[in-house]
Amino acid sequence: MKREAADNRWLAPAAVYGYFPVQSEGNQVVVFDPADRARELVRFTFPRQRGEDRLCLADYFLPIGSERMDVVALQVVTVGSAATARFDAMDGKNEYSEAYFSHGLAVQTAEAATELVFARIREELALPEGRGVRFAWGFGALPDVEEHRKLFELLPAEQDLGMTLTSAGQLIPEQSTATLLVHHPGAHYFKV
Repeated sequence: MKREAADNRWLAPAAVYGYFPVQSEGNQVVVFDPADRARELVRFTFPRQRGEDRLCLADYFLPIGSERMDVVALQVVTVGSAATARFDAMDGKNEYSEAYFSHGLAVQTAEAATELVFARIREELALPEGRGVRFAWGFGALPDVEEHRKLFELLPAEQDLGMTLTSAGQLIPEQSTATLLVHHPGAHYFKV
């Protein structure tokens, strides 16, 4: 199936990523224009845990008023729309097993490509081994996929990757990821 995917190009991993100056304010991470750090571009809003440690992703970034800016790395990765088209065609022909195996391979390929970009970002930021945590919208600490809209304002996912969002903020094609990297040494996964 991998060989067929390569031969027929129904898996076409591609990514966009970027670095942005940020500072935090309450439960928000304020993203500034890299060319004009006085100009605010967007604010990502993150929920805070009600119990446990009362964590919020904004806690891992320097606060507004700090003498220096912090940085956030953002990435969007996809394997392209041909994977979805293949699944839909097989499903339409009642080839369910093959459809689901194809879907599984596409999802795993998207995750592997996301890990490759994540490793590159960690290298470019010169992070020590084991430092840096990748958070994805729709999971754990980032449950609100509507925040994808703000990410798409910052990264050219539509233009460069041909991606779109559903009315609820879900990624299209489905076999795609959108994540942010937290480089704070104390960062770890948590859920709200």
